[in-house]
Order: sequence, then structure tokens, then C-alpha cells
Amino acid sequence: MRIRSIKPEFWRSQDISTIADWDTRLLFIGLWSYVDDNGVGQDRLSLITTDLFADDVERDARETFARVSRGLQQLSEARRIIRYTVDSRDLLYVTNWEKHQRIDRPNKPRYPLPTCENATVREVVAESSRECRESPSTGTEEQGNRGTEEKSSCSPAAPSSDPATYPAAFEEFWTAYPRKSGKRKALEAWRRARRRADDAELVAGASRYATDPNREDQFTKYAEGWLNRDGWLDEPLPARGATGRSRHDDKIAGWLAIANDTDQKAIS
Repeated sequence: MRIRSIKPEFWRSQDISTIADWDTRLLFIGLWSYVDDNGVGQDRLSLITTDLFADDVERDARETFARVSRGLQQLSEARRIIRYTVDSRDLLYVTNWEKHQRIDRPNKPRYPLPTCENATVREVVAESSRECRESPSTGTEEQGNRGTEEKSSCSPAAPSSDPATYPAAFEEFWTAYPRKSGKRKALEAWRRARRRADDAELVAGASRYATDPNREDQFTKYAEGWLNRDGWLDEPLPARGATGRSRHDDKIAGWLAIANDTDQKAIS
């Protein structure tokens, strides 16, 4: 995350006032800190949401992911951001970035701009919204950075693993889900689950399951089974008993009780 400035003109901008939802305007400002010095960042719902609204995710992950997803869509429709893909990596660019921020001593850009030859815009936008600069302008000092693995403004971004098999939206879910086993089967289950829930709901459910304090790693469900049984609709897991035993211990105790009861009936 980066320190950014907000110009007084922002609050009277007619372009901004056309965005009806105030929380979407807040999301737009938050994206300024999220993107690199070239105005570009990864278009990944999980990263954006947890970077900008971490406490809200903890309170209500499903609602927070849904609101951010809607906000990104509204910003795209309002031509405030451009959502595009370069070599199977989904990116977003803050439109007219140099008008929002003037950065002193900018770092080299980490991601390619939407004007690159191999960039594909994922949503139809006005031609004017594709105005991008080739080098950052100077002005207000900006502090902090996300690392030194920068890329030139028009160089290809590194492709994600197996992009032909795993869509970007699935990778969002897979990143959030706590058990990284059976990925190919999980993909098929995820495709079926999308008929019953949207992407934001699936990611929110996976994040909620991953952060559940009562989830035990050794009993974490495979993503395939979790998706097939609509796991994103589950309530939080029950807390451990007052004795400190795990839920698995309680299950074993219950099975033993049933077995003992069966033995007693057989003897009598």
C-alpha cells in the first residue's frame, strides 16, 4: 500500500458525483493506494478487498466481497478504471492516473499499461478512457512500495500457472480456500457451483471458512466436496467443548458411546 494525496477538486468533480454509491467512491480512493506508481494493479477481488477492507472482511466476508465486486463493476462502467488482461493476468488501470496523482521519484512500473499490444480490455469502455501515460509525472512525494520486482510499462506480465485450464475467477477462489489439494476436480465443482452463486459469494465463503477459528487443518474439506455441498452457505463451525477436546474427539466419543450401547443391548 502507498501514501497518496486527494486533491480538493475531487469532492466537487462531476465525474465522481455520477457514482451514486458513496462506498464506491471510497473504493476508488482506496485503489489509488493499491495500484503501483503507473496506476496499475492486479484485478483480483481477494487482494483488493483484503488490502482495503480487512476489518470488514472479518466482520462479514460475504457482504464485503459482494460490495467490492459491485463497486469495481460500477467504476468500470463509469470509466473510472479499465479492466484488462495481459498474458492471462487480470489487471486494472485507474483512468487518467496522472490527473489524480503527481508522484515524486516514482518506482518503475510493475505491470504493463492497457495500451500495450498484447493487452485485451475485458469490458467495452469509451475510447477516451484509454488515455494512458508512458511515464509517471512528478510532484507530491509518495512513500512506500510493494517490492522491487517491477516491469517496464509495456512489457508482458508473467502468466499465471496453467492459464488455459484455470480461469482467473477460479484462481481467486483457490487462493482464498484453505486446502490446496485436488485443484482440477475443484475447478469442475466450481464451474457447477457458479450456477448457484456468483464469484464474490464463493470467494467470501472460502475466506470465511479459511479464517474460521474452529476449523482444524487436518479436517479441512477438499474444495470439490465443499463446493458440491454449497459450503459457502454454511454457518460458522461450532466451538470446541469446554473440556478442550476437538470436534473429532467428540465424534469418536459419540461413536464409542453408540458402540457400547449396542454391546449392552446384545448382552441383555
